[in-house]
Amino acid sequence: MTIYVPGDANALLEGTPVFGSVAEVGAAAGFASEVAADATWYALSAQQARLSLDGVASDGVDGVREKVGDRLIPGANTLHRSATEAKKAFDAYAAEVDRIHSEASSVVREVGDQLATIRSQAAAIEDIASLIRVPAPYSWNAGAPGAMPDPQLGFGSEELEAGERRIAVQQLRAMHEQGWLAAASRWRAAIEAVDSATGRWSALIEDRGRAEARLVGALDATTIGRLLSVSENDRASRRFTVATAISGELWGTSGGAPALVKEHPLLTGPLGSASGEGVGEAPTDPEAVAAAWAGLNDDERRRLIDEAPWVIGNLPGLPFAVRDEANRRLVEYYRSYPQELTPDQLELLAAVCEILKREESDLVRYGSARPPVQLVALDMTGEAPTIAVSYGDLDVARYTTWEVPGMSSDARRALASWDEASRNLYEAQQSKLSLTDPTANAVVAWLGYDTPDLPYEGDFGVLGSASAATGAARFAAELDGARAARESGKRGAPATGVLAHSYGTTLAAIALTRVRHPVDTLTMLGSAGLDTRLVGGLDELRVAEAAPGQKAIYTTHASGDRIAPFGAGISGRGQPNPSARAPFGAQLNSPVYEGAFVFSSEGDPLSGLKPTDGHSTIGEGERRGLIGVSASTGHGYLDRRTQSLDSVAQITTGRIGAELGASLRRAGDSHFGLTPALPNPLGPLPLIPPLPMLRETLSYGGAP
Repeated sequence: MTIYVPGDANALLEGTPVFGSVAEVGAAAGFASEVAADATWYALSAQQARLSLDGVASDGVDGVREKVGDRLIPGANTLHRSATEAKKAFDAYAAEVDRIHSEASSVVREVGDQLATIRSQAAAIEDIASLIRVPAPYSWNAGAPGAMPDPQLGFGSEELEAGERRIAVQQLRAMHEQGWLAAASRWRAAIEAVDSATGRWSALIEDRGRAEARLVGALDATTIGRLLSVSENDRASRRFTVATAISGELWGTSGGAPALVKEHPLLTGPLGSASGEGVGEAPTDPEAVAAAWAGLNDDERRRLIDEAPWVIGNLPGLPFAVRDEANRRLVEYYRSYPQELTPDQLELLAAVCEILKREESDLVRYGSARPPVQLVALDMTGEAPTIAVSYGDLDVARYTTWEVPGMSSDARRALASWDEASRNLYEAQQSKLSLTDPTANAVVAWLGYDTPDLPYEGDFGVLGSASAATGAARFAAELDGARAARESGKRGAPATGVLAHSYGTTLAAIALTRVRHPVDTLTMLGSAGLDTRLVGGLDELRVAEAAPGQKAIYTTHASGDRIAPFGAGISGRGQPNPSARAPFGAQLNSPVYEGAFVFSSEGDPLSGLKPTDGHSTIGEGERRGLIGVSASTGHGYLDRRTQSLDSVAQITTGRIGAELGASLRRAGDSHFGLTPALPNPLGPLPLIPPLPMLRETLSYGGAP
């Protein structure tokens, strides 16, 4: 046979989803199970030892009792939980590996069988081609044509009459055509089967990658995993971090953490008082802070950064390089004393450390961080830990964008997704500015308030504005502080934009009624509504004008995102997107804010820009969640190559192109008016819908 056919599946199947074994994964699960059992035994033994000390009184015994009850037993329980969670993750991974390996073996057999079929049918085609005297220049993966070529007659046929030649050709066709058609058909079917099998093979490789990512994510999410994330990479540091966190000591040596300094005599200048206790909730006038800082000498500034980093790192009005240095000192403090961290604080610190590790990697690879990272704020002292991270240098950037997240976006759980969203926006802005200067723009992920949780968890705070109002005070101070810090320097104030998502628009709107200086733009993504009691109209927001009589306020709402108008409707908040539609006609319960520029998030195929299909800023999963509670992978408001991200980048850099400019339309008919809510033909909505309805509506597809 002259037609080449690959010898076996290995010649066709690139990469492999098959490595390691289920037994090896099972061994890891078994080890985790043993650790959990040992931790249980240790906790029980420690509890018995503690009980045996009852009735014995002395300073030494009291110290032992305290150590056992306050450190060793809780530490053993922590280890037990982590090991149990790890075993569950390994078991799930083992099941997935077993499935993938089994299906991979099936694919290999299938490809081998189909190659054998191709080989036999190609040989049959070659035999027939030889008998009908035609060439067979066919490749194994293209196959033979379905119609047999016209047979050719051999030597001596020229002596036959034309009619005799036709009869001879017909006889050859009659003898071989069915065999040709059958072989060609089986060959084509085998090619299609091979193509299908190689597609399944590629899918299995992707499945293996996703399974590994889930395993790593599950292990990282355990307390032990997070402790490893915040430690240095060497073995000694890891031992220290884990041992100190779960037992309060290492090799019998223990030491309490020094208290964070919140009072310092040098704070009297910036704060008017030696106490910085209230910096987190009620910051001092940023302009006064900036002026007082400028009046300190270098030694005084250095003392405050070194000795009171919590106050300095969270004080609006100071240069951002100063705050960044102070907050990095805070990170090192918490890494040195992990026993001081609550689970929520540890979760946030682990996420921060991942960002800093990426920065270190960039420094090694490129010589500089891409983009530069600044820790703008870090506060572990409140009920919900908070943070603000800048991507870009806020002290020199000409364009700054402050992002405000929405519901269920506390810093500990949302920093990773906002890290991705912020990097996406930073890069998109760079492309609009046509610059390679990393200092031209800066994007701040401001996760600086206690966001309301999902209603189905029993927290209905998202239906009110208390969280937004509290966070707005801090956010307004940050905006004014950024301006004060820049104006006290040599570069002057930058162009400042606010980008708010979901419930974050509720907060941002309130904050923009309180700021001393207007921002240049406000952009709202999937708004969950504005509080009409606190914001009577968009004209009340301190936002600069894009044109005479027209504030630079922009809004978008994806048609697939029906959860945002649902939330606005059931809470009675005003909706800046008149076309938004919600389940049960809930949008009719919302007054409509008029006057904002509306832009599309539906995608632009001609420009290669994807649509947003759900409420998330960063999509996740193969399909959008029910009523758009979550977007699918790549289709969130701030995912790369989405129309939404592209438009936001244009707006926040002042580079609105002709196409976007022509597509903008003003919401409503009146100038910055507020149209009352309309009667709902489905009847009035309760302020708080029945919990089962909310649970079903909001839980499908994950948190927004």
